[in-house]
Amino acid sequence: MSEGIVLQLQAEALDEKVDIENLLRKAYLVARKLQLKDFEEWITCEQNGYKKKVPDYRIISGEIKAWNPYNGWIPVVMEGNMADRLNRMPLSHPIAVLSETYKSSSGLITLTIGGALTAFLIEHTHAFPTNYSFQSTKTELRKILSAVRNRILEWSILLEENGIIGEGLRFNDAEIKIAKESQIINNYTNNFFSSADDAKIQQGGKGNEQQ
Repeated sequence: MSEGIVLQLQAEALDEKVDIENLLRKAYLVARKLQLKDFEEWITCEQNGYKKKVPDYRIISGEIKAWNPYNGWIPVVMEGNMADRLNRMPLSHPIAVLSETYKSSSGLITLTIGGALTAFLIEHTHAFPTNYSFQSTKTELRKILSAVRNRILEWSILLEENGIIGEGLRFNDAEIKIAKESQIINNYTNNFFSSADDAKIQQGGKGNEQQ
């Protein structure tokens, strides 16, 4: 008898050598077979990118900078709550983009900023029109990748605790029934999300030159 897919998922979530995309694919298979729509949707968003909201763990810390033709990227000075807000940025990109950026980055990452936020910065900093970027470190991407892996691990443990293990790649009717009727399992993703803004990864390297 082959090991149940839920136990396989646990082992792979613990193994850093297992690619995060492959881990998500196996988790998607489990969610689909157990008819867990919310978890299936979360995995799909991780794979394809988020449209409106992102989970809390996808909000990274960093610094807004403006492009100065003489001095390069310089910090944007803001005060109070606005500074705190601008120093955090949600990332809606597919997990594959974040993973590859993390692997290729030498340490610093740079994200382009959308037009609405650019207009806001020009108006409230009284600066000349220029390009703005959000700069952070690859460590912030590492936190996202680890958070996804941890949530899959925690979810698979929850399934096992409720008697859902599977036999090979299959689940029996009793296991599917438990999954569908358990509020804890079905509502597992409820506390993942926060509002998203517009940002695009511009580069995965040094981040000290205008692109």
